[in-house]
Amino acid sequence: MSEWMVTTSSAVVLDESILQLWLLGHNVDQATILRMPAIQPPVPSRVLKSYITSQYRTYEMMHHYLHHPRHFAGQFMFPLSQSAKQHLIERYYSFDEAVIREILGKKLSSRTRKDLDEVHEKTGVKLTSCRRQFDNLKRVMKKVEDAEGRTLIQDIEHQFLLPHHLARQYAHILFIADNKLDTFRKRLSCYQFTDFEYCGAVFMQYWTASTMDTLPEFDPHLAQDVRDLKSLILNDRAVLDEFRNRVSNNLAQSAHPPVLERIQSNFKVVLRNMLTVGCMINQQKEVRNIFVEITDKLVDAFLQVGWSPVDMELFYNSLMAEFHNTTSLTSRYRERYGTSWIRLVTGIKLASIRLYRQPTTQSLLTRSFTR
Repeated sequence: MSEWMVTTSSAVVLDESILQLWLLGHNVDQATILRMPAIQPPVPSRVLKSYITSQYRTYEMMHHYLHHPRHFAGQFMFPLSQSAKQHLIERYYSFDEAVIREILGKKLSSRTRKDLDEVHEKTGVKLTSCRRQFDNLKRVMKKVEDAEGRTLIQDIEHQFLLPHHLARQYAHILFIADNKLDTFRKRLSCYQFTDFEYCGAVFMQYWTASTMDTLPEFDPHLAQDVRDLKSLILNDRAVLDEFRNRVSNNLAQSAHPPVLERIQSNFKVVLRNMLTVGCMINQQKEVRNIFVEITDKLVDAFLQVGWSPVDMELFYNSLMAEFHNTTSLTSRYRERYGTSWIRLVTGIKLASIRLYRQPTTQSLLTRSFTR
């Protein structure tokens, strides 16, 4: 005689408004108070509380499964459509940018988790929600750090079933965390999560090696090329003078040329600062300060001469265009280092323009072009 196992289940109803309150870390009583004014027609508080309790119970039962999204997507305990499962995964792994800004660049350790009460106090986000976001970051990091054969973004999409835009954000956050890039210096306090996340994307695209390693590393070959360029350009007066003149002439022909006098007199300093940033990318201790280096040595320099982001873009584009025209640098070197030069300048251009912010007056007065 055949044996059969029969299971029955009722449809799971997901209330988006209650899900949001659960994700934000509100308890049932708090959620009841927050939802009551929006309920029309009004219902007794006990009825609403019972409904919210039922919703919370469902989410708590799903909690463990959401730690393993691929398992959650394949389970049948909760009769949900695939689109509903996908929505729950995306919502669970969404994050508050203010919370991530306070974590960004820190080691994802138990000590950092213990300090989340400070993040809670600073951002106003519930401690339970802060912990969920931290734990999600750590979970993703642990899952992808040993994976091979896919890019970081691809692996996050595969392992956690996240949509592309959210997987990209996680990848950039983890890249900054893995390289321990400092985002907490006083000069950096004016920047938001989106600024650093954008720069992380730029660094990953232009300054990492083209490999399938899941956690990409800064490209040591690019750093070596930049060291060579630093010597070839800065130590040869003929090369430096021709390059400066060509860039100045290029800028003078633009539709709205920037004020050139001060940048011409400080051309070597700006160029040296750019090349110094490029040299540091494969030095673990130095690269931690890359955001400070870009703001101190480049952004503040352009602020001092009164250049706008448009002027900066014209300048960087001229640097890229005139490199190949600088005949004082032998054609062999121009060919050998041309691609690395474009990678370096493009990365610095995008990052420094994004980080273009006016610091405090006192901070700006204490800085100089030659710092």
